[in-house]
Order: sequence, then C-alpha cells, then structure tokens
Amino acid sequence: MKHKVIFVAFAAILAASCDKLGSGGSDDSIGGSTDIAINTVGNTFSNSVSAGGRLYNGTIRISSISSDGIATVNFTAAIPTTFPILSNIKSKYKDNSGNLSCQGKFKMTDEGILDYNNIDHKPFVLVKYDGKVGDKYTLKKSDGETIVREVVRKSDDDDFYWNGMIIKTIDVEQSSNIPGVSSIMYFCNHRFGIVTVRVYMEDGTQPQMSLVPSSY
Repeated sequence: MKHKVIFVAFAAILAASCDKLGSGGSDDSIGGSTDIAINTVGNTFSNSVSAGGRLYNGTIRISSISSDGIATVNFTAAIPTTFPILSNIKSKYKDNSGNLSCQGKFKMTDEGILDYNNIDHKPFVLVKYDGKVGDKYTLKKSDGETIVREVVRKSDDDDFYWNGMIIKTIDVEQSSNIPGVSSIMYFCNHRFGIVTVRVYMEDGTQPQMSLVPSSY
C-alpha cells in the first residue's frame, strides 16, 4: 500500500498543478517529430519513487495520442484514507469508487516536450533538448502571476545515473505556487524523455520519482 501512497502524492501534485497554472504565454511551441518510440499508445512508464529513505514502485500509461501527436497519460491509484495530505484531492480527480483517476497531456518530440496541464489546457514548454543553461520558459496565469521554468544544468558528459546506466540530462527547475512545495525539478534526456522528477518540499525533504519508459 505504501508505494501507492507515494505515487498518489506525486499525482496529487500534478492535479494541484492543473489548478494552479494559468493560460499559456509565449513559450508554447517546440519543433521536431512526434513519430518516436516513446510517444506511442500503450507505452508504460515504470516508476521508482524514493521518499523517506525507502523505494516504491508503480506504473503510468499513455492511453491515446491525438492526430497532432498529443499524448494523454493516465495516472490511477487507490487513495489511502490514512494519509492526511491526500484528503483534499478534488472530486474531479477521482473515479466513481473514490480512486485517483487523473490525466496529463504531453507532446513529446525528438526536440523536446510540451505539457498542457494548466486550467486552460494551453501548451507550455517543459524542455527543449537544445536548450542552454539560463533559458527560461514562462506561463502567464489567469490572475497575472507567472510560473517559470529555467534550465539550470545541462550535462556535457554522461554523469546522471538512471536505470542501470549513466546518461546526459538537461535539468529544468519549475517555480511553485503549491502549498508545501518550494520547487519542482525535471531531469530530461533527449531519448528517454523525463527520467526523474524531484520535488523540493518546504520541510526540506526531496522525494523523487524516476521514470523508465517500456518503449524508447
């Protein structure tokens, strides 16, 4: 059950992001082809979640891809009643049985990733693989505030341990308006997509989820 607790916590952050983000700004496009192995219906992403010194596992799945290459990614799990932080998950993110049932939409190409997980479903750059340290992507919110993603590191050599190998990553830090969360870091790779998501909590903890696609 505990692996579901941690998985749901990450999915709850995704759901919270859907409520906190606003309409898309100018950083809303990437180039490249969506005809890549990672971007296929049925592709699953096993995840290993590290939290509190323990490791937990789960799965995520691409359920559909639109004609313009936008993938719908399904997150599902039981919601434990003994985990207080999960008691505020909105009903729209639950199925008729009260289980977590939410979706994320992403456009994955050989040049980067867009996500559409904001209240107006506008595209917002998550990463451009040819990006440089200091590049920023901005999303304007409906209330006039902004969410900023910034490239804070890019590997020159293979130096990031992932899935039994050492790979290059481009690391994008996202500011947060989510209570209890200071920032979110996305570690991305041009072949494997998002390989790790690390959440910097205000209490100093840093839970993270490592994602491994079944097809890449």
